[in-house]
Amino acid sequence: MSERPSNLLEVRNTLHHVLRQVDSNGDGYIDKDELYFVLDRVGTFKKAKWSNLQETLDKLLAGLDTNSDGFVDIQEFIDWVLLDKTACTSHCLQIQHVFLSAEDEARMERIALFELEAKENNDILVRAGLGELMDPNRLLLSVGSSSTQAYDSKGLTLSVPTGTKVANDGALEELISAIKGAGFSYKQIILINSIGYLLQPSDPVLVDLDELARRAPHSAAHRFNSALRKAFPEASIRVYNRAKDPGTKRYKFPQLFNDFSLSLTKGCGLPMVVLDFHPDVIVDWGGTSYKVFLNGKRIGTEVMDANAFLCEGGILRRERIPQAIKEIESSVMALLEREGLGTFMDKKVLIAQTGKARELALSTECQC
Repeated sequence: MSERPSNLLEVRNTLHHVLRQVDSNGDGYIDKDELYFVLDRVGTFKKAKWSNLQETLDKLLAGLDTNSDGFVDIQEFIDWVLLDKTACTSHCLQIQHVFLSAEDEARMERIALFELEAKENNDILVRAGLGELMDPNRLLLSVGSSSTQAYDSKGLTLSVPTGTKVANDGALEELISAIKGAGFSYKQIILINSIGYLLQPSDPVLVDLDELARRAPHSAAHRFNSALRKAFPEASIRVYNRAKDPGTKRYKFPQLFNDFSLSLTKGCGLPMVVLDFHPDVIVDWGGTSYKVFLNGKRIGTEVMDANAFLCEGGILRRERIPQAIKEIESSVMALLEREGLGTFMDKKVLIAQTGKARELALSTECQC
């Protein structure tokens, strides 16, 4: 009897959870003792008195080893359990996994800001009294918690590892040097994103960075103000208010749309290594969860803590990535089936990963 598609994902996730508990040594594989424990608990041996039990378990393990690597991993065991639940195996999907670089994110943020959401962003800037989106005299600094991106209408796109929670004076100097090196001058500099949380709902939509720095002398506002004022003494430098209304819990003022995932889920600005891949499904995998998109529409969000599973002890556990990807494959298959895709042979799935695992992966590559 086949499981209904709407329940298949839940069944898979439940099995993953149970089998991880059974996997006593945490190696991601099911050994003979662990297999015996599972089958014994479900009553397989209650009426059987086999004299050749060990040989039987060996044969069963060999049969479950579908990729012939000499081991039975959790995914192979689940595929066996759910053999009649879905007509398609994970081999029907073409999977490509990439770590997005900070430059990739910046490029995709720029596309979202100046192309995909250009009309909405233009309206927001005009209503705030800042003029048109394509004003060549404006520099936008997207100051996040751990990174900062710089954009202008002429094509400038930069990213450095410093933000509201990460103080990196060298990176900030590098950013300013690169901006000035491009040879452009600006009449206005607008800081958006996380730095706007330093403002209050009672503040206006725009506040001078000087004023914010005076209020919070030990904050990121002070660091950025010191550097920017020295580099651009004639420019108007202001922060766009990102505070939320305490009553509605919504942003007090409309925010610019520059989330890189807007571009990612539409397949815009993808890294060179996947330009010829043309994915049907895109998985946006951050630190603690991943979102699955089909034709730009989100069809599911699943919990998978890459920070805990892949980054144990501050080291990227690359040997665990294949297991994580197999789990994502299973979820994607179930979600596609739930969407009514009876067949999804040769569907291409791009898993784009960011977060701590990305930082560790790229830092390791730089050291090689």
